[in-house]
Amino acid sequence: MARERNFEVMRTWAMFSIVIYHCMCHGIGSDYAFDLQQPVSLFNFTFSDLILVIGSIAVNLYVLVSGYFLINTKFKISRIIRTWVSALFYSVVITTTFLLLSLEPWSIVTLGKSFFPLSTDAYWFVSQYIGLLILSPFLAMLVRQLSYRQYVALLIGMGLMVLSVIPDFPLGKRFSISHGNSVWSFVYLFFIAGFIRLHLKRIPMGKLVVTVLGLALLTMVSEMVLGFHNGVGHLLWFNYNGILLFLSVAVFVFIRQQQIPETGIWNLMVKVAPYTFGVYLIHDHLLMRDWIWKTLSMTSYANQWIYALAVMVVCVLIFAICILIDTVRKRLFAILKMDDLMIRLDGRSCFSKLFT
Repeated sequence: MARERNFEVMRTWAMFSIVIYHCMCHGIGSDYAFDLQQPVSLFNFTFSDLILVIGSIAVNLYVLVSGYFLINTKFKISRIIRTWVSALFYSVVITTTFLLLSLEPWSIVTLGKSFFPLSTDAYWFVSQYIGLLILSPFLAMLVRQLSYRQYVALLIGMGLMVLSVIPDFPLGKRFSISHGNSVWSFVYLFFIAGFIRLHLKRIPMGKLVVTVLGLALLTMVSEMVLGFHNGVGHLLWFNYNGILLFLSVAVFVFIRQQQIPETGIWNLMVKVAPYTFGVYLIHDHLLMRDWIWKTLSMTSYANQWIYALAVMVVCVLIFAICILIDTVRKRLFAILKMDDLMIRLDGRSCFSKLFT
């Protein structure tokens, strides 16, 4: 898929936000209580809540970017295989490393499960994302046949089934998509991205800024209010549905309309974008995730003024190390000509030939 600088920047920013989000939900956790009578704790709680809002929309942004390009792109079986092979590689390598270093008790079952990262749900996002990739050519064929009004009706109708304004309400739980982490939520995001690509014209930046800030503030305040109990604050997250989904779409449209300069940090963000998926596969592997956040013990900083700085430094280091590791992985795959092999499958796959 041809990429544009603003979408590459979006991918990099989204993945860094996911790392910070995981720092909150796995490193700090909802059970941690911030004493809101203390100024430092109040500041840290507000900072954490803001980070959660930013991080929660990042998964949606990743799916929206994919849908935006897939809607007008020829189907390739190599996209599915490349995603699966990357997940398999890191699942086996990380699990084997932990077993050899005795960071995990030796078990042939544990090793065996590493060869089935999707069946064992080691990476929930990858499982749902591959489901979306399989459906994407059919979804694209469908929406390209719809008129503008029919497309709007589809988004409204499916929104009634997919959207939960608050968890489990009104119908999210009925369709097993309440929290926005199912393949059907990804399909809905695909449809939204396709509508933006095919029908949405440029929106005045002033309106976009007001919309983004308003939705972000509404989400942040609602989470803080619901997380407040008896003078202490608890971190909450609504996953990726409800108000957060609307906020994700608004941020996506905002970034879509930006012109990214070819200077400094922007060039760096564009350059590392192809390696960002590896960041997720490495740092959020089940064994790696537990080891990272237990080792770093982020709760020890939660009531200190250094907390916000510690979170940012830790997340930058995790992000940078994972980028370097995935750079090595890509070079290894290049030496083994893995990408060439997967591309050759595009011409031989019966599934691919259905859409030629």
